[in-house]
Amino acid sequence: MRDALDAAGMGLTAYSPIQKGAVRDQQVIRDIAKRHGKSEVQVTLRWLMQQDDVAAIPKTGTPGRLAENAAIFDFELSEDEMDAIFALGSGEGRQVDPDFAPEWTRSRPFHSPANT
Repeated sequence: MRDALDAAGMGLTAYSPIQKGAVRDQQVIRDIAKRHGKSEVQVTLRWLMQQDDVAAIPKTGTPGRLAENAAIFDFELSEDEMDAIFALGSGEGRQVDPDFAPEWTRSRPFHSPANT
């Protein structure tokens, strides 16, 4: 997908980038967060924002978490850390299923050959 977006001069927006909190369960992210004195959510958001032409739109209803989500520009992930997070990719397509998603996206995962 990134190749197609790059060719079209478009950026990528990460919807639900913290997977409803599931990133907290990733040991790789926990280890990186500990090294930087940051939360798993902050590391995940930093990983996204440190990539070219990527934006993230995390949801929160808590003022404290809003501040936490914004406090990601005072550290930088190393190339090895970026690669370690990239390696977590599951290839499973969508990780969350928002209620407003079109029905056709629920019947076949994004990585299906029918979508290429």
